[in-house]
Amino acid sequence: MQGIKRGIFENKVRMRTINQLFVYVIHLVQGALNLMPPIIRNLGFRIMLGRCGSRVFFDYDIYVKFPWLVEMGDDVSINRGAQFFPAFHGNNRITLGSDVYLAPNVCFFASGHDVDDLSKLVGGDIVVGDRVWIGANAIILPGVTIGSGCVIGAGSVVTKDIPPNSVAVGNPARVIKTRAEI
Repeated sequence: MQGIKRGIFENKVRMRTINQLFVYVIHLVQGALNLMPPIIRNLGFRIMLGRCGSRVFFDYDIYVKFPWLVEMGDDVSINRGAQFFPAFHGNNRITLGSDVYLAPNVCFFASGHDVDDLSKLVGGDIVVGDRVWIGANAIILPGVTIGSGCVIGAGSVVTKDIPPNSVAVGNPARVIKTRAEI
């Protein structure tokens, strides 16, 4: 089995072809879900995700590349245009706690390329605590943990861990205020 897996993943042309086929199929499935009423769309995403709590809302035009690597708690709201890119090769997950609210076009990237060797993929799990609000067009990069009770400002690029009960804004995001514990 290991030899077969190595044969598939070490050949770049074969790997790109498999990735393109997978992306085509996942776009078809998620495109079809976008045409469905909310109850069916929510059910479809609940089935695909690795773990999905109760009372999770999925707006239209959400994209999840490897859904089984995304987990979320209860009372999560995902606004339109949100994108989730967990890392298949590194098995890096994206985990959202409970009471998490994502504004439109929030993007999570759990992997990227090594700056010293662009052919090499690097990544890390992304963990978002409970009671977090992430503003529109924010970008969360690999290996980041956002503590419980945080607010991430619109357009922020989160490159490092954000401590609990913080308000962070900017590119790169930096803590500008501490919130009272909730």
